Amino acid sequence: MSPFAFAETRNVPIFWERVYSGHAEKGVTVMIERGRRRIARRCCAWACAVVVSGLAPAFARAQHPSFEGVWSGVFTTQDNDYWLLEDLVTCFPGCTPGAYEQMAGLLDDSTNDERPLDALRGENTAFMRQELAAKLTPEGLALQNKNTPANDPTILCAPYGLVREAINPLPIHIHQEGGALVIDYEEWTQTRTIYMDGRGHPADLESTPLGHSIGRYEGGALVVETVGISPDIYYSFQSGGGYSDQASVVERYTIAQNPKRLLLEMAVTDPVTLREPQVFIKTWLWTPEVELVEDSCEDVPGKP
Repeated sequence: MSPFAFAETRNVPIFWERVYSGHAEKGVTVMIERGRRRIARRCCAWACAVVVSGLAPAFARAQHPSFEGVWSGVFTTQDNDYWLLEDLVTCFPGCTPGAYEQMAGLLDDSTNDERPLDALRGENTAFMRQELAAKLTPEGLALQNKNTPANDPTILCAPYGLVREAINPLPIHIHQEGGALVIDYEEWTQTRTIYMDGRGHPADLESTPLGHSIGRYEGGALVVETVGISPDIYYSFQSGGGYSDQASVVERYTIAQNPKRLLLEMAVTDPVTLREPQVFIKTWLWTPEVELVEDSCEDVPGKP
């Protein structure tokens, strides 16, 4: 049977139980469990769509698309025909372009038709770790070796830092507040401000998990530069590794149509851990009917 037959499973909890059956990776288990509980609680809120459509900030009327509204990734819109199996298996929490292409190649190879999807996922994970390791400094490699699912801080209810939060699997809400764009993340219920008024970064920044972000429009793209970021890790069940407080992140958001979707390319530069930038990609669908739900540590199994 072709691995693409798994795409016929439209029930999200059942799909992930099949994909990760037999896995003992705590980070993956936590993410599946957190997603399952919030999907069960999620409700449609068409009133939210009405509010969003009524917003008309001055800078949104310029010659660029509006990025405002609620956007949902593959993890919570799995029944949409846009997604391919590589989106579901590899890129649901964001991934590198290389990892996405490698999984697509495995799925397209007819010699893999009888292999369990779990085996392909394991091969893809090994690729992600090797891909990152080739870019790492000795300090970065040591961090990657220490970052495993067994010691993932998510188990201790530690919210994500910038990189994981920016590409996390759950919905996001982008809206305008004065001269800034604000991103509300359902994951860990965190909020991030992107200053769009032309200011620079303060000279005396104190590092925070989400850093200090300034943005600008370049044609149809929203470009966000972030510094002052606290050290954190990448997903332990993907490449492992992480970044230092010297890291800087550049995000480039664009909007595509048919279906309407938000695309992100994010480049992480870090003189301490990386010899060249680490690039991630992520796609969300336009979901004006979705309302973000509150996240809490109760969504981590076994935690009060």
